[in-house]
Amino acid sequence: MTDQYDQNAQPLLTLYLVRHGETEVNRRNCVQGKRVDPPLNERGQTQAMYTGKRFKNIAVDWVVTSEALRAKETGAAISKHHINSPVSHFGALNELEFGDLEGTHVTAGYNDLIIRWDVDHNTDLAAPGTQGESPADCERRAMPCMVDIVQQAVAKGRRHVCVVVHSRLIQIVLASMLDGSMATMDAYKQKKAAVNVVDVLRRLDSSMWPFKCVAREVSSITHLPEDVVSRVSSATSLNSRNPKDERIRFETDASGILVLRHL
Repeated sequence: MTDQYDQNAQPLLTLYLVRHGETEVNRRNCVQGKRVDPPLNERGQTQAMYTGKRFKNIAVDWVVTSEALRAKETGAAISKHHINSPVSHFGALNELEFGDLEGTHVTAGYNDLIIRWDVDHNTDLAAPGTQGESPADCERRAMPCMVDIVQQAVAKGRRHVCVVVHSRLIQIVLASMLDGSMATMDAYKQKKAAVNVVDVLRRLDSSMWPFKCVAREVSSITHLPEDVVSRVSSATSLNSRNPKDERIRFETDASGILVLRHL
């Protein structure tokens, strides 16, 4: 996961990969992928505020987010402290498309899929349904965008770039840029509002990720007070399953509003 390198060497740039704060879909332990697009809930807004404060006294030359509302809101909490730095949104950095599992409780198929990806390393397996993506699909759309971000940043002299995106996408990006393989995704699980710090050290001859990188922090939440850390995760749902909790689904209605359905 890490590599020995000269601590005094000046990297091409530093990437801060940040997961968005909590939403009600997160709190209800439902699957939140590319199409499910809720805002931050109250806890998530507080997490975003503290994440912004972490970067208050750190140079940030560019804030990049996905097109999802939860990522934009978390990114805005960072850019608030860097009003002269540009902000960009890229659809290629949206979360993995979980197909028919989008909006469902994690015990309704999501946890089984994660085992196939992270334990069996079947990263070409797509989420169920015609719209479902595999980690390999997500890597193929996200990594060229990440390469372009680094190249643009280097060309424009932007040395510190915040990229605010999503849990599974960050796992894919870190596995790809640090290890060159999706087999290590499980090592990079992300807490809500977590920060990852990656130094981009030099160019490589050729690869999907043509840069040598070293991680200085992975899924750090040291900036969050204990009382605002999220407690719900797919793992906790398996340890204390409640059938009543599982009979719910988040869906987008005809007017485009995300609503909670009780099944």
